Amino acid sequence: MRCFTAIRLPETVRELLARQINRLRGAGGRVSWTRDENLHLTLRFLGEVTPEQLEAYGVRLAGMLAELPPVTLQVAGLGAFPNLRKPSILWAGASLVAGDLGTLWQATESCAAAVGLPPETKAFHPHITLGRVREPHPPEAFHRLLVETAQSAPVFGDAFTVHSVALFRSELRPAGPLYTVLKEFTLRCTIPDSSPSSYTAP
Repeated sequence: MRCFTAIRLPETVRELLARQINRLRGAGGRVSWTRDENLHLTLRFLGEVTPEQLEAYGVRLAGMLAELPPVTLQVAGLGAFPNLRKPSILWAGASLVAGDLGTLWQATESCAAAVGLPPETKAFHPHITLGRVREPHPPEAFHRLLVETAQSAPVFGDAFTVHSVALFRSELRPAGPLYTVLKEFTLRCTIPDSSPSSYTAP
């Protein structure tokens, strides 16, 4: 079973990201764009896991996350891996407003190692994947719009507070991947924030 652990995004943020995707899509280029409902912030890609590994991972992660407080994030900025000159993966950034996102990531990494999964070799770079470029040299119009948008430093909605982390199953299909939430892990309870920017993950 192919799985990953991620933070789900508020609907308002996903809608704004979808608008940005449609704007870039209009500039042409061969890009596999992320569907609106699949937009998320990955904490740990697990890859193929056995049912036993998945169960053990879930039990460990539930216990660790229950001791960690919520975090507040802001989705803003646009970029590409490895860079804007030769884009392969297009992303929107996620910056920390309050809390400790690194600790959440470390918890997922620690639990993955405990069930026998290989360690993550790449540094953690919080982001939301918008699309994957399928050609080495995208059209000039696309590249120009990508650079202009990145320089404008777009902000995608208000900051939101994350109160839970989800474990997803990923099924690769011809029409695109299908993501299914298997479990939801709640972070340590705190006094709810009644401000408009607060968001409780579904």
